[in-house]
Amino acid sequence: MANVKDFRKLMKSLIVYSKVAGVELWTAPGKFTPVSYYVSFHITVYFASTVWTLRKYIDDPIRMMKVLITLGTAVQLYIKFFVWHSKPQEVKLFTAELEQEVLKRYQDGSEEETAVLRHTGRILWIVYRIMSASYIFAAVAFGVYPAFYYFVTGVVMPLFVYELPFCDLSSSLGYAVTMCFQINLLVIGVLGAILSDFVFFMYAIYAMARTEISILHLGELENMLIDPNKNEEHTEDIRRKWVQCMHDHQQSTSFFSTIENLFGLMCLAQVATEFLSICDAMLLVLLTDWYPTYSYLYVMFVQLSGYFVIGHMVEIKIDALYNKIISLPWYKLPVKEQKEFRFLMSRQQYPMMLTAYGFHPMNFEAYMSVLKRLYQFFVMLMQYVG
Repeated sequence: MANVKDFRKLMKSLIVYSKVAGVELWTAPGKFTPVSYYVSFHITVYFASTVWTLRKYIDDPIRMMKVLITLGTAVQLYIKFFVWHSKPQEVKLFTAELEQEVLKRYQDGSEEETAVLRHTGRILWIVYRIMSASYIFAAVAFGVYPAFYYFVTGVVMPLFVYELPFCDLSSSLGYAVTMCFQINLLVIGVLGAILSDFVFFMYAIYAMARTEISILHLGELENMLIDPNKNEEHTEDIRRKWVQCMHDHQQSTSFFSTIENLFGLMCLAQVATEFLSICDAMLLVLLTDWYPTYSYLYVMFVQLSGYFVIGHMVEIKIDALYNKIISLPWYKLPVKEQKEFRFLMSRQQYPMMLTAYGFHPMNFEAYMSVLKRLYQFFVMLMQYVG
């Protein structure tokens, strides 16, 4: 999305996803629509059914672990559902600001600026198509698994392991009602996951594009400062470029702060729930030969890794901006601009990064720490099972 037209074309698809997920962020922000109540009803039924099933099979730990493996995904999706409803105006305003301050401002800019937008647009389209196709393919593959299992073994099984309260799976009516609820939940969950994950990526990569443009302008200012030709007109050009760089820095830091505000709790829910779900899946891998465990494990691991990768990319871009600022020959600026440079440097003393609601940064070091703990847990399980 290198221009406003392409961006709005993408937004039309995201608006459709938001309507199905019951969070109309851009068309009815903050309102509980009939679809919102429908989604809330389904997730309430899911939680009630999970508790019902756990109590029913309290003497069967393996069955309980199979039920709990999807609980983490449901919890983090419902947290995202309420976060979207609690901050709809912020999302709408931030989307409008991205369109105005990044795309509309620089879509007809210099060659370097438009190159940044073209590169960002290509990445967004590729990620959007891959993410949508992979999520939908995984959902379809998961949806046909009961039919495949029945064809191979002759045994009827539901889509998910949980059972609806007072609903007999052995009867035709009970099985049909259960499957209707579970298929609806699967569709809503997949579209909600595409919406939340891609919007997080889209906002982050546009904020990084804005930072890249800031770095370009700082480079132009540096070239002007080292230019030996100094005259009154040259000084005015430096002043205009410096004001532009100050505005760039303000915009970049504001974008990252907004993303942290919008997605901090989501990142915490993502990491915490998927960490526990992966632990549950690893335990099932060692104790059973239940095929869906491997699919769950793969999907959760990819999702968890994706959030940390985005956080690490943001950290790298922020570091690049910081390095460009401290390498600027500020001592060649006029006296007034040198004083203003001190304010810019003071802002740099406060680190900007994406975090899991302030508990830990979403970067490569934190990701390695999570993997280390998962590995330690797996080794402990291996020793215990052995």
